[in-house]
Amino acid sequence: MWLAVALLCCVSPPVGRAENLTIPSWQRGVPTWNKTGYETSVMPAGDTRDGDQTEGGIAGASDAGGLAVEPAAAQLPIGSAISEVPVEAFDAPPLADQSVRWYQYPVRWMRGWDSHAEFGLNGSDGNADQLAIQTGFETKRQNDVSTVSLDLDYRKVTTRSATTEENGRFNFDYDRMLGDSPWAGFGKLGLEWDEFKAFDLRLNLNSGLAYHWIREDTATLITRFGAGASREFGAPVDEWTPEAVFGIEASRQINSRNKVSAKIDYFPSWEDYSDYRIVADASWEILLDEAENFSLKFAVNDRYDSTPQGFEANDLFYSALLLYKF
Repeated sequence: MWLAVALLCCVSPPVGRAENLTIPSWQRGVPTWNKTGYETSVMPAGDTRDGDQTEGGIAGASDAGGLAVEPAAAQLPIGSAISEVPVEAFDAPPLADQSVRWYQYPVRWMRGWDSHAEFGLNGSDGNADQLAIQTGFETKRQNDVSTVSLDLDYRKVTTRSATTEENGRFNFDYDRMLGDSPWAGFGKLGLEWDEFKAFDLRLNLNSGLAYHWIREDTATLITRFGAGASREFGAPVDEWTPEAVFGIEASRQINSRNKVSAKIDYFPSWEDYSDYRIVADASWEILLDEAENFSLKFAVNDRYDSTPQGFEANDLFYSALLLYKF
């Protein structure tokens, strides 16, 4: 009998031998993505799946003599545990260029638009203490069926700490092509505010027909005719005035670095053609840095009102502005 026991001990190794222990891959610390971060599964104590367990967890944590034995996973080659896991088991986190921050949405919405911001500053100190600031934003989108453009400008001039000029304007223009013809229907909205005019706010709404003589990416020539109304809020005559509108607009990309544009709108009153307004703009853009999209813009703006109500009839503005296109 004692001989049989001795033979059995020689043939059957101790249960605690780590080299005979097979640890499944889920117990080897394979990381998984849980939508917010990586986590590693840990085998609970007493689990008896895939091998013998002891009261403290994995069987074979110590040999018969009480000496600690490293788990079999620590003796495996680096990366062998992950290589055994199928690719489908991993849920990869989103890439950085696939996630959008809150401040990136306006830029994504403006894709496909030709936009730029502009800023100009000049002044003097001494006998003539003066500071002039002008800023603005323009954007335009043109496709086969329509053209949309927005224009926002603000200007302020101070002389010896006193404001001598402060005004702003906003224009919205929309052209809708009529089929395959060069004719289009247009809508126009204009807002003008001036601290040194008889009105607090001038609003004009117009619509009509436009004819696109040239409609290309590098050149445009448009004439317009329509009708509408305007109102000067806060003026001595604060009421709607029916008016017509005649306009012409042109632009030309001379070369890769130079672009010129101009437009003029004539707004006569239907009741009295001696009561009219003229709005004219002209500009020349020079590309300074193609990599950074910086340009220099020289602009001239003229506003004429035949009924200024005690103020100067004509206002002429000229400026040199730095443009950033995006």
